[in-house]
Amino acid sequence: MLKKIIEAALFLSSKPITIEGLVELTQTSSSEIRKKIEELKEKYNEESGIKLVEAENTYQLIVNPEVLHKVKKLSPYRDLSPGLLKALSIIAFKGPIKQNVLVNTIGNRTYEYVHELEKRGLISAKKSGRTKILKTTKLFVDYFGKKIEKTNLEKFVNN
Repeated sequence: MLKKIIEAALFLSSKPITIEGLVELTQTSSSEIRKKIEELKEKYNEESGIKLVEAENTYQLIVNPEVLHKVKKLSPYRDLSPGLLKALSIIAFKGPIKQNVLVNTIGNRTYEYVHELEKRGLISAKKSGRTKILKTTKLFVDYFGKKIEKTNLEKFVNN
């Protein structure tokens, strides 16, 4: 039953979950949680349409990038507003980028966008002086399939 609860939690959550979060949810020891996560890793191997992603001591179930192109129209990230997508795109192509630079590009709604993208686990924001350094996370790379190739963008911009 514990494995089913963990699996359901990782499936339903719109953001990655920590071991501590799973401990709190299940009222079980972290060693038991880790054991069940290892079992789920075996279940959701490369042959599955679902993938268990581990990033920065958090876990989440995502669609396997190999089949994502076929099912992405059903994605929970379809609800990303144009503003969120613009902010995420800039962070992906220019990142790591200072939040104040993004504010100068997009405007004051950047703070709202950064908060939402960070909450969804697609970016990380690390304090640096009076601003934050923004960059995409492993979840972003896993979810959208591959790392952004900056050289391609630079060729496009220079032409």
